[in-house]
Amino acid sequence: MMGARRRTFAWALPGSVYASWLLAGTAIFLAPGHFHALTPGVALFGPFNAHFIRDVGLVYVASGLIGLYGVRTASGPLCVAAALWSCLHAVLHLHVWVDRGLPLDGIFLFDLSFVIVPPFLVILVLLTCRGKPQMGP
Repeated sequence: MMGARRRTFAWALPGSVYASWLLAGTAIFLAPGHFHALTPGVALFGPFNAHFIRDVGLVYVASGLIGLYGVRTASGPLCVAAALWSCLHAVLHLHVWVDRGLPLDGIFLFDLSFVIVPPFLVILVLLTCRGKPQMGP
């Protein structure tokens, strides 16, 4: 019983992150102007570009859907693949933070909380559970 509970918990975090990516991506796609205006740091990268912002939203939608399917089918490789773009996106945000002089401001705290930590936490959980019998939900 304890093993099943532990396996379920191991899939809960990635599933929650993938669901949040799906919801966020949908919101970004449907309201790119709000995303540009309200997300800390986005306006620093130039004027509003609905096409580009919607592209980013669709990447989050795709990552969320692929990740949720990976969780549903207990496919570790699919779950890792779903997190890959977000990991690379997080590395870009770390690079931007370094270029900005490492300020501990609201932009960095937002990035840390919503862009940087979640994909790497998902990968950490997936790697921790890798190779264990009956990893699925």
